[in-house]
Amino acid sequence: MSILLAAVGATGVAALLVRWWQHHGVGISGPVAAVASSDPSASATLTAIPWLTAAIFGAAVLAALVLLGFRYLRTYHFASEFAKRATRVAEFNQSRLLDFVEQSSDWLWETDREHHFTLISSGIRSVANMDPDTLVGQAPWELPGDETDANTWRNLKLRMAGHQNISVLVSRRDLSDEVRHLEFIGKPLFDGELFIGYRGIGRDITQRIDAERDLRTSESRFRTLIETFFDWYWEQDAQFRFTRVLTSPNNPIQLGESETLGQTRWQLVGASETAPEWAEHIATLHAHEPFDNFIYQRTLPNGRRVWFSITGRPTFDSSGRFSGYRGVTRDVTQEHETRHALIESEARYRTTFEQAPVGITNANPEGCIESANHAFAQMLGGDPASLIGRTLKELTHPADRDEDIKFFSALKDGRIDAYTREKRFVHLSGQDVWATVAVSALRDEAGDLRTCIGITQDITARVHAERQRHAVEERYRRLVDVSPDGIIVHRDARIIFGNRAALTIFGIDDINELVGEPLDRFYVDTTNPLTVPTEAIHGAQLPIRHRQIVQPGGGCRDVEITSVVTQFDDGPAILSLVRDVSDRKAAQLALQQSRTRYKEVVDSINEVIFQTDLNGCFIFLNPAWTRTTGFPVEESIGQPLTDYVHPDDRDFGRVKLEAVLASLDKECECELRIRNMAGELRWLEVHARPVYDEVGTVTGATGSLDDITERKVAELTLRNVNMELEARVRARTAELETSNRELEAFSYSVSHDLRAPLRAIDGFSVILQEDLDPQLDNTARTYLQRIRTATGRMAQLIDDLIELARLTRQPLRRNNIDLSQMVTDVINEIRITDPDRTLVTDIVPGLTANADPTLMRVVVENLVRNAWKFSKGKPVSRISFFATRTDDEVQFCVEDNGVGFDMEYASKLFVPFHRLHPNSQFEGSGIGLATVQRIIARHGGRISAHSVPGEGARFSFSIGH
Repeated sequence: MSILLAAVGATGVAALLVRWWQHHGVGISGPVAAVASSDPSASATLTAIPWLTAAIFGAAVLAALVLLGFRYLRTYHFASEFAKRATRVAEFNQSRLLDFVEQSSDWLWETDREHHFTLISSGIRSVANMDPDTLVGQAPWELPGDETDANTWRNLKLRMAGHQNISVLVSRRDLSDEVRHLEFIGKPLFDGELFIGYRGIGRDITQRIDAERDLRTSESRFRTLIETFFDWYWEQDAQFRFTRVLTSPNNPIQLGESETLGQTRWQLVGASETAPEWAEHIATLHAHEPFDNFIYQRTLPNGRRVWFSITGRPTFDSSGRFSGYRGVTRDVTQEHETRHALIESEARYRTTFEQAPVGITNANPEGCIESANHAFAQMLGGDPASLIGRTLKELTHPADRDEDIKFFSALKDGRIDAYTREKRFVHLSGQDVWATVAVSALRDEAGDLRTCIGITQDITARVHAERQRHAVEERYRRLVDVSPDGIIVHRDARIIFGNRAALTIFGIDDINELVGEPLDRFYVDTTNPLTVPTEAIHGAQLPIRHRQIVQPGGGCRDVEITSVVTQFDDGPAILSLVRDVSDRKAAQLALQQSRTRYKEVVDSINEVIFQTDLNGCFIFLNPAWTRTTGFPVEESIGQPLTDYVHPDDRDFGRVKLEAVLASLDKECECELRIRNMAGELRWLEVHARPVYDEVGTVTGATGSLDDITERKVAELTLRNVNMELEARVRARTAELETSNRELEAFSYSVSHDLRAPLRAIDGFSVILQEDLDPQLDNTARTYLQRIRTATGRMAQLIDDLIELARLTRQPLRRNNIDLSQMVTDVINEIRITDPDRTLVTDIVPGLTANADPTLMRVVVENLVRNAWKFSKGKPVSRISFFATRTDDEVQFCVEDNGVGFDMEYASKLFVPFHRLHPNSQFEGSGIGLATVQRIIARHGGRISAHSVPGEGARFSFSIGH
């Protein structure tokens, strides 16, 4: 498009130039015209000159326009590519900025004009362990876990109210309940001149705050250290010359700065740098390495010779160049002199330590072994070097560690200075090593535990021997103690040993009360005392005897005594096994008595008790068999049961008996007929069940035969009577239904016949009232109103009478109903009629009954509406529904706080159309309670009323089954 426009422009310019040239070329004069006139070719040449010039000029303009168009296209293409690259760079920078924001140790934040956070980047979660979602929507001073003082918030609010730049340091607890120090920096945002909020960055500076606090604490400790200890703090330059020396003012040795500063350490003592004791130290200094505990001797100006121990560390400036040393110097003169004395003492102690026949260990206050001799290492199966650094807890058996830790803690705390105990160590092979350990504490001047020395002696062999002896004793003691029979040892009829069961049998609580006591204190029969026969030998068994023991508490036990002669302590004695057979004798006696009672009961009852074998033959019969059938028991034993059954019932009886014997029926009940010895037909009710032996196999059947002949005769007689009664009932029911239909027709007829004159009276009264109202005085109008009111009340009475008759004739259809819910529904309905009344209800939930739902709805509605009606004069009406139980009968109660009534007239409450309150005070027809009474009576229940005038009334009713 640009090239086309350039071409059009060039063409127009060329046309204008040609026209101009033609116009001015006609008037050419002078030499040019002469030449043109004298030479025709020259004239043509001159004529062609304008056209050529115009063509050249046009071509130049056209070329210029094309160049400009091409340049414009290149510029547009370059601008387009540059815009695309700029967009990509901007998007890349924005993505990089977002990545930087998310991964930076700072986070972005923004607030609205009410200073509530609207944005907090997720960096606060990774850096400060805080959830940004819980901070959005709240002001900085409203966030939970705030630990910032109130003045900081007050100043921040003032600056933000003035829309000033802010920088505040706050303290807040993070998700781990740790205090974080956060710095918020921000500036206000404006949309034009309208303030719209704040934007800024936040950073966690907890580490910086903690570092500053630690630095201040470190500086304070350093100053306190310098002022408290008698060591010297010094600094040296790069030539190892002292530049600073500090110590406590109370240090007895004061090194003058005038004689110390500017000199090296070896110059102060007058030593050469090549001296053997200084050469290695000076080489360390030139290597700029740290050194510890370099000890040298120095003579003070007062002539005193002291030993110093120095420790130093090289220092470097910010560019990493060595700038000198700093360190501490300590006076170790006393330690140096003591060390020489200790070397000799250590040599003597080491000889004793290594050559001692018992184990010796030295342990630090943490219980780690610092040294152990060969005897201790050999006891545990190792070498002394392998024990160094191990704790006594590791070497002790796990079962003894707690007790060992308790003793060692008491030793460490200073409660004891030594203790001795027996404990177990663990050998390298895994075996237990028993030892006697005597531990003594060595304390410093302050009384703190410095080290403890343990003397250990191996007693494993002795412990194993004692264990074996105790095991044997324990094994026999357990055998004796767990024996259910009493075991006693007596000599010369006096008890010298007894086990736990013997204490129970003899009625003694303590073994000391039994040992030493004579036998005749307990045994009733002592005519044949249990003494050791002179000719008896060890192991000889004595005859079994039965005795009776009288316990100190007055009880008696029957025992069976088995005795044997044995050697006990210092001579022969008798070991007796005393077995309590009181329960066995009592069981035998009870079994005998039970058998006697069973036989007496079986022989005396009127029912036949029988038992058969697998073939159905009698193997037992009680005397009632003879009384019932006339057949002797002796003759009937061995005979099949079915032989005595009537032929018509024999197959049925055989099938039932075989099912019992085959264990197909666990219980058989049936009725069979038999003929007695006199030929009379008798009805028997049979009950039979299988009999099992010890392994659960059926061995026969047992049961009873009850003579029910009289009951059968009575049933037949009753059946005939019932049939006759049913016929009578059907006839009476038909008559009653006809009577009810006639009564219902009569009721509707009466209702219709009575309503017609009532409607005429009410209609003519309305006509008179409307037509003659201007001519009537107030008395006439009152009379007409009374006539209409009386006719309306008469119509209501007719409706109530018909409803009462209908409810009385309606059939009962009992169902389980929720009376509590029914009461609630009625109350909700009556609330709507007068929503301004204040009503308080107390309804016990879940009260149910089996009754006719429709009729019980009538009962509940009448009682609840009466309670609502008669309590309307109270400021707060109260209606309650609950249940009580009297003489195993449930009474449902409806109670109110209304006007109540006099109990003298309570009997007239349920009489139709009888009212205790005037109609002008409470409306109604007097038929409601009569209806309730008839419905409750139809359910087989009863209703009663209780009241105090002015204090409300309670109506209680029950529902029969």
